[in-house]
Amino acid sequence: MRRLTSMLLFYSAVCYMHPPLLCLRASAFDASSSRRDFVSSALAIPALVSAPATSRALLADDDANNKRERPLVVPIKYVPALSAYMVSYTVGGSSFGAIVDTGSPFLLVPSYCDETKYGCFRPQSSVESGLAPTYERFDSNEGMVEWRRAPFSFQQDDFSDSIGVEEQLFPDSMTFGIVSESLMDGPGGIFLGLVKNTDARIRPSFLGQSNVKAFSIDMRAEAEPKTLTLSRNNDAWISGDWVQLNSKILQKAGDPTRHYSAEASISVNGTPLVASDSKRKQKKTYVILDTGVTGMIVCPDLFDERYRIARANREKSLWGHVDVTFATERGDTLTMSATKPLTTPFGSDRPWKKPFDAHLIVVGLAFLDNKKTSIDIDNGRLWIEA
Repeated sequence: MRRLTSMLLFYSAVCYMHPPLLCLRASAFDASSSRRDFVSSALAIPALVSAPATSRALLADDDANNKRERPLVVPIKYVPALSAYMVSYTVGGSSFGAIVDTGSPFLLVPSYCDETKYGCFRPQSSVESGLAPTYERFDSNEGMVEWRRAPFSFQQDDFSDSIGVEEQLFPDSMTFGIVSESLMDGPGGIFLGLVKNTDARIRPSFLGQSNVKAFSIDMRAEAEPKTLTLSRNNDAWISGDWVQLNSKILQKAGDPTRHYSAEASISVNGTPLVASDSKRKQKKTYVILDTGVTGMIVCPDLFDERYRIARANREKSLWGHVDVTFATERGDTLTMSATKPLTTPFGSDRPWKKPFDAHLIVVGLAFLDNKKTSIDIDNGRLWIEA
């Protein structure tokens, strides 16, 4: 069984073992309500689907590095009902809205047709991909995903400076997944996955079919509109200090996708959060950046250790103030913080069924919102600006 999202088999197992938890794409809304119900009632969604905000390809300044090509800049919009940022695109000429997701790899559309929700898929606008349908488990839901091909495009103005930019990044036709309605219930939804590299057995990723080598998501308060920027020139994408990404450690543990992850330290309410194994050896902690998650997901041993510390110190809040700190290439530190993030435990210390001699944490918008996150995919570099 193949995965629908970046850690599908892992996350779905978590939700199977902990049914009350909103594990896969944790959000603030009631788990008994579907994301589609909130989409249909959110005023922002019709603008994203039936009359989407437009994207712009911006010219670099005249005095900029001549070697740096124009990136593609696409507006995104925060939808409070979903606790997520959404982006608009067309597949086969039909418009869709999707959650911007740095934790999954695929380009997806819904199988149903409703212009006021995620969009309206029309089978006649696509062709067979040659890939067999797959049966997927999404959260506690199960269903089929069909894989087809069609032209893809972000919604664009007829600005002269956008001509040719998208064509440099994307092929004439792209493989995408059609998500069955049974997979859309509960906290399910449609995601635009930005994880580029995967195992060969995984269906083609969105960015894996493109020439994109770097991207950034600007969710800073002063950014208007908020944007997703894609580029095939990563040489000057991060010009100063950076954090080195490390997906190899997760790959060795069986991760079929190359998540954007880095080694980090974590403290809660001012107290470092570490846990030792049976030999009292302190393990390293790796953090995955996932904009498709609202709060934070923590491996069981760290979750239990945090509970022990809070109880011993008689702390009023289990996850009151959380700091996640990375070491930078130049010997400095970069810290992300969140206040009372929605935090749930994973269902296993072996997320991909192989031994994983480290702690794993997934951080979402509670840490990444109001910041600009830049990722140089090919060189494995990360930088976050407040």
